[in-house]
Amino acid sequence: MQSPNGSAALPAIVDFLKHECPKKGIALVNASVLVHWCSALLVTFANAPEQWATHGLDVTLALARALETVMAGGNDKRVLRIQEAALVLARRGIRRIFRSPQLGEDAVGKLVTPLTAKGPSSAVGNAPLLGVIAGVSSRLPAIRPILERHKSDYYAFYIRDIIGSRSQLPDHIANALHDFFDSFPTLQELRKDIFAPIEKALLRAPEVVLNDLVSPLILALPESMDLSEVLLGNLLKPLLANVKSTNPAIRAGALRTFQALVSRSSNEAALDKVADEILNPLKQGKVTGVDQKVLHAQLLSALPVSITLSQKIPAGIAPAALKEPNESAIVAELSALTKHLTFTLANGVTLDKVVSDAFIKGMADKKIPVRRIWAIRAVDIWWDLSSEQLTQPDILSFCQATLPKLMEMWQEVVANPVPATQTGLVTVGHYVTALLASKVRTLDDVKLATIYKKSDVINQSLTIKPKPSFLLNPRVYSKLTSEEDVKIALRALTAVAPWSSEDSTSTETREAWAHAFIFFIVGQGVSPEAKAAARQALTETYIRSPLNVSSAIVAGMWSWYKSDALGDKESASVAAKTGSSKLSAVLGCLYLPEEFRKRLGLTIDLSILRKQLVNVLVLARPGLIPRTSWIDTCLRMGVDPGQLVRDQLKECVTTIDQITTVCLPCVFAKCGLNLG
Repeated sequence: MQSPNGSAALPAIVDFLKHECPKKGIALVNASVLVHWCSALLVTFANAPEQWATHGLDVTLALARALETVMAGGNDKRVLRIQEAALVLARRGIRRIFRSPQLGEDAVGKLVTPLTAKGPSSAVGNAPLLGVIAGVSSRLPAIRPILERHKSDYYAFYIRDIIGSRSQLPDHIANALHDFFDSFPTLQELRKDIFAPIEKALLRAPEVVLNDLVSPLILALPESMDLSEVLLGNLLKPLLANVKSTNPAIRAGALRTFQALVSRSSNEAALDKVADEILNPLKQGKVTGVDQKVLHAQLLSALPVSITLSQKIPAGIAPAALKEPNESAIVAELSALTKHLTFTLANGVTLDKVVSDAFIKGMADKKIPVRRIWAIRAVDIWWDLSSEQLTQPDILSFCQATLPKLMEMWQEVVANPVPATQTGLVTVGHYVTALLASKVRTLDDVKLATIYKKSDVINQSLTIKPKPSFLLNPRVYSKLTSEEDVKIALRALTAVAPWSSEDSTSTETREAWAHAFIFFIVGQGVSPEAKAAARQALTETYIRSPLNVSSAIVAGMWSWYKSDALGDKESASVAAKTGSSKLSAVLGCLYLPEEFRKRLGLTIDLSILRKQLVNVLVLARPGLIPRTSWIDTCLRMGVDPGQLVRDQLKECVTTIDQITTVCLPCVFAKCGLNLG
C-alpha cells in the first residue's frame, strides 16, 4: 500500500477479500493466508485514517470470516500451529488499530457494533474475532474502558447467537469469547444478562445448550468469582431435571456443566444445600434409573471437599450403596464416598460408625463383584492414610474391623488364584498384599500385628513350588486388562521387592518376580497408560535398591529371552506376544541417563553402575534385544565403556564366558546367533 500505485490497487484488493473470505470449503492454508493479508491491511490502515474510514470495516469483516474458517479446521498438532499463528496475526492487526492515536477510541465501537449485530445465521462466525477484540482491549489501558461500554452488545450476541442457537455449535465457537468472559463481566451482570437466559434455555433446548456451550463460559470466568448462589438459585434444578433425560449427551452435558460450576463455587452454606438436593433423593430411594444414580453420585464427587460435606456425604451415601444392586452404581457411589471420607480422615474428623459398618457389611456381601468393589475402596482409604492418622482411635478401629474381612478374601485368592482371576477378586489379593507388606507390617498395634504374622504374606506371595503364587503366576497377571487392576498389581510387586530381589531368595523366585514386572512393561494386551505406570514403578523400585533390583531384572530378562526362544507356552514371554522385541523399554527403567539422575537428585555409587553395565555386556546387543547398544548405554550413564572394560576385564570375560558357554548355548544355537 506504500507503493505509488498502492492506493489505486487497494479497492480491488479489498473487493477480492470481501468475496474470497466468506467462501465455504476454502482450504485451511488458504484461509490462513487471507488472515495474513487482512491483518497486514489493518496494520497499514493504522497510519492511514482515510483508508481505514473507507475500507476498515470491510477488511475487518473479511478477517472475521477467514479467521473463523481457520479456527474450524480441527485440532491436530499441525492445525493447532496454524490456528495459533492466525490468532497472533489477527491480534496484531486489531492491536495496531486500537493503539492508533487517531483511530483507537472510535474503532472499538465501529467494530463491535456490526460484529455483534443481529444478522443471518453466519453471524455466529464473528465470535472468534470478537474474542480477539476483547483480549486485545483487556491489555490496553486506554481501550479497556471503551470496550466496557459495549459489554451489553457482547451479552446480547452471546445469548442470541450462541446460547440461542438451534443446532449444536463447534468447540471453537463455544470457546471463542473466553478472553471477554475472563476479563470484563461482573457477577451481577452475569446473573442478569447471562445466567437467567441460560436457565430458560436449559428448559427449552438442553440438547444444544448442554452440548457444550455453558461450561466453556464458566471455566473462562476468573477463579475468584464465586458462583455458589448462581448454582443454587438458578441452575441446579434445571441441571437435575436434565440428569433424568433419556439422551446420553444431555446427561453428560449436565454433569460437565455442574462440574464447571462447582469449580467456581466456594460458599460452604450454599454448597451444603446443593449437596442436600442431590443426596436426599439417593437416600430416599427416589432415584430409580441406574444412569441417574451414577450421575447423582458423580455430582456428589464433583463437589469440593470441606469438613461439612465430608461428614454429610459419606454418612448419607453409605446406606444407599449397601442397598444398591447395580455394580456400576455402587462404583460411582463408593467413589464419591471415598473422596469425601479421605478428606475427613486427613483433617482429624471422627469417622462415622455408619460408614465403617457399611464397609464391613459390603465386604460380606454374597455377590463377589460387590465384595470386590467394597474391598478395593476400603484399601484405597487405608492406602492414603499417614502413619499419624493410623494412630487415631476411630481410624484404628476401622482398620481393625476391615482387615479380617480383607484377609478372608486374600486367603480365598491365595487358595484359588485362577478362579479369582475370572471373578476379579485377584485384584483384592494384590491390593491386600501391598497393604500388608507396606502398611500393616510397620504398625504398632497388637491386633493388626497378629494378623500380619499369621498371614505369612511374603512367603505366600513369593512361593514358586509346587505352584506359583497368584502374584507370580503368568496365568493370573496376563489376564489383567484394566489400568486400575495393573496399577494395583504393580503396588504388590513393588511392596514385596525388598524380599524378592535379595540374594537369599531362590533364582526361580527372583526371575518370576522380574517376569511379572517385564510383562506389564512389554505385554501386547497391556494399555499404554498401564505400561507407563509399570515403567515408573520399576524405576522407583530400582532407585531404592539399585544393584539388587537390576540384577534380578537382568536375570529375569535372560530367562524371558530363553523361554521365548524355546517357545515355552506356559511362560510369561509367550503370553506377552511381543517376545524380546520390546525389552529395551525394561533396560531403560534401570540404566538411567546421567542427566536424568542429576535432575532427580539421585546419587548412585559408580561401582554399582559399573557392575550393572557388566551384567548386560552380552544382553544389551541389537542381535538379542532390538534398539539396544551396550556402548551407547554406558555413555548415557556417564561411564566410559573402554575404561570400564580395561578396569574390569576379568569380570567382563567371566560374564561373556558364563552366558555363552554355560547358561544359554542351546538358545544361541537355536537362534543362529554368533556372539564371537
